[in-house]
Amino acid sequence: MKKVFISIFLMACMHAAAMDIDYRFSLRSGMIMPDGKVDATVGQKGQWIGPSAGADLAVTFAPGWQSLREWNGARIGVGLSYWKIDCMRSGSNDLLGHAIAPYAFAEIPFYAGPHFEIGIRPGVGCALLTKTYYNTATPEQQYNVLQASNINQSVGSIFNFYFPEELYFQFPLRDGWSLGLAAGWYHMSNGSIKQPNSGYNIFGGELSVRYRPVTGDGLQVTGERATKEYGLEKLREKHCEIEFALSGAARQVYYRDKQTFFCSEIQVAAYWRAHRIFRLGGGVDVFYDGAYYDRPTYFGKTYLSGATQADCWRVGVSIQPEFVMGHFTAGFHFGVYLYDPIKNREVSKDDTAAHSALWDSGQMPNKGVFYSYDLLKAGSAGYPDGWLYTQVALRYRLPYHLFVHATMKAHLTKVEFVAAGLGVYL
Repeated sequence: MKKVFISIFLMACMHAAAMDIDYRFSLRSGMIMPDGKVDATVGQKGQWIGPSAGADLAVTFAPGWQSLREWNGARIGVGLSYWKIDCMRSGSNDLLGHAIAPYAFAEIPFYAGPHFEIGIRPGVGCALLTKTYYNTATPEQQYNVLQASNINQSVGSIFNFYFPEELYFQFPLRDGWSLGLAAGWYHMSNGSIKQPNSGYNIFGGELSVRYRPVTGDGLQVTGERATKEYGLEKLREKHCEIEFALSGAARQVYYRDKQTFFCSEIQVAAYWRAHRIFRLGGGVDVFYDGAYYDRPTYFGKTYLSGATQADCWRVGVSIQPEFVMGHFTAGFHFGVYLYDPIKNREVSKDDTAAHSALWDSGQMPNKGVFYSYDLLKAGSAGYPDGWLYTQVALRYRLPYHLFVHATMKAHLTKVEFVAAGLGVYL
């Protein structure tokens, strides 16, 4: 399926008029951020782990699309990354393994001149990992106390989502050749589809060499050429847009319980198109999470005493800044729960005794809309989710006022679920 997607993408790009192509080969190195699981796995609790090292081969296209010209002559491309996640470290137990990651990206220059270019390179794809919890732990170990010395506690599946996000610098040399530098964040996780799911957050740098054929007008394929050829575009008239979306997902909470729960989301939002490439919106989000229901589980980590189906519903409001590229939009949403009955049933590992005392005395905790909690641990098994939620939203518009979309709902550092669905817009 991944090969078919990449082939279709390449053929679509090749079919575009006035196509320019360039090629980039990169070497990368970085450090993995500690999160309590990956650092325990390699025996470096609370420390950054590394270096990780890898290589990347990317092909970039510059079709003459209006949506790309609006982004200062942006380009699109596909790449293939390789990572040796835990390497070159004294005493490495090699439990983090390797990753192969095909991905798609946009390259957006802030400034593109004859001697220097700077911009951002956001991407999305998948990462196939060689070492997981289930192929490093025996069946007996999967139900017993974890042994950090011989089990990968960070990853629960071979398939994971991959988000390479970079700030890049390009220095042209001659005859279409250039050298590049980049710094970025590279994330791999499965969106809680399969636990455990701490994933990897690699912060690193890149050194690259690039070949970009010189065009007939003597200008390289940069934002400079797009500006000279097409000039500045007028701002689109400011107007409002209304969207309604429905999506579904599945997630796990605790890896030893080995139960998968159905999740869904209803979104209603209004947007003000401030510019051709940006819109600002706000809306109401209705969540259903089947994990929040009274049922027996193997280890009890996903069991909430007395919870009913009504406790599976939560409602929040969110602010939704989004960027627009033609029919495609991408945004990062920030929300607050207004209705969240489950927050009074969740038991944090840090306040178990106090919580139990309230239940034993017949008193129900009554948290307000805003309350204190550990922001960095929210969403982990045994910790409350908290009142703040975030979402990454990707949408692509179809004919007849329809769109397909995908969202990744999280509590800052912990992904709750990844959903996909359909919507309508006005």
